[in-house]
Amino acid sequence: MEAVPELMWILINNVMHVERSKYLQDDDYERTEEQIGHSNGYKPKTVRTRMGEIAFSIPLVRKGGFYPAAPEKGLRSERAFVTELAEMYVQGVSTR
Repeated sequence: MEAVPELMWILINNVMHVERSKYLQDDDYERTEEQIGHSNGYKPKTVRTRMGEIAFSIPLVRKGGFYPAAPEKGLRSERAFVTELAEMYVQGVSTR
């Protein structure tokens, strides 16, 4: 994997992981009273970009309507990611 696609893979996967933790109101392997659901692994999703195909790991939740904002549902091109990356930058999103 080249450097730019690998960095994009790391950034998007970490952001989706943090988004799932915020949705569930807990961290990995943590159980709280406020928790609304449970993590249920990951689903692969391949997106075609100018740099080649990148396979992301979409985090899943057992019950509920969670779907991360980064990969637009059903879209498999980089258009959604470019828009989402710009939005994350403007909002100052960090991955802890």
